[in-house]
Amino acid sequence: MKKTYLIISALLVMCTLASCAFFDSTCDFFTNSWGTNLKRDLSDNFSKMKSDQLAALINTPSVMNDKEASKKLLDELGKRDDITSLSAEDKNTVLNLMVNSSISAESLSSIINEVSNAGSGSDPKQLIDNILSNVDSCDVGAAVEILNDVDNLENLSGSSASLAMVCVVAQVAKSSELTKNLNKVMDDVDKVINGGMTTDQALDDLKIKAEDRDALEAAFNAAVKLKELDAEIFPGMTIGSLFGN
Repeated sequence: MKKTYLIISALLVMCTLASCAFFDSTCDFFTNSWGTNLKRDLSDNFSKMKSDQLAALINTPSVMNDKEASKKLLDELGKRDDITSLSAEDKNTVLNLMVNSSISAESLSSIINEVSNAGSGSDPKQLIDNILSNVDSCDVGAAVEILNDVDNLENLSGSSASLAMVCVVAQVAKSSELTKNLNKVMDDVDKVINGGMTTDQALDDLKIKAEDRDALEAAFNAAVKLKELDAEIFPGMTIGSLFGN
């Protein structure tokens, strides 16, 4: 009888702990013991959460170290229409998630070292080339919404916004097969940033589908603003110095 009571008590404790963990939206709910079951319903779980709650999950180890969770979180954030209402800190976190989902930390570190060593002689096309060769497709919708709000970019991390802008260009170039004509894409980016061409002229010239056009429009306009803000894409390198004018 005593043994039966202890077993029932232990089960009750386990159920209580599981219940508390599930309903505490601020905790890391992808624990090793029962996270596998939840992963089957990631999209459903994320869809029930507010945007700021989703942003709070980004820096939890189980999202940071799980490519599937990161991408599904980005997918959900890309559906939201209140992204621009997030705090500056949360926006930076969303941009960083998109960058980290686009390219591994190891590859990004290698690219940063290469660009830093080249200094002012860095080739922007080579930078995009390097990212393209390592880029992993992900949803850029949330990042595009944040970059589109150019008047708010001054309140964000310059490096987070700049890297996100470059990754959006790389993602669109890859999905639209613009990699076959990357020289032209980068020439147009250079002209837009330095005032030699309007964003609309560049986009009309590229002849891409509407969704990709919207993403590139946000990236191009953000690049112009980030140059005005003298934002650093990497330590010691601004958008302006990268594009040479």
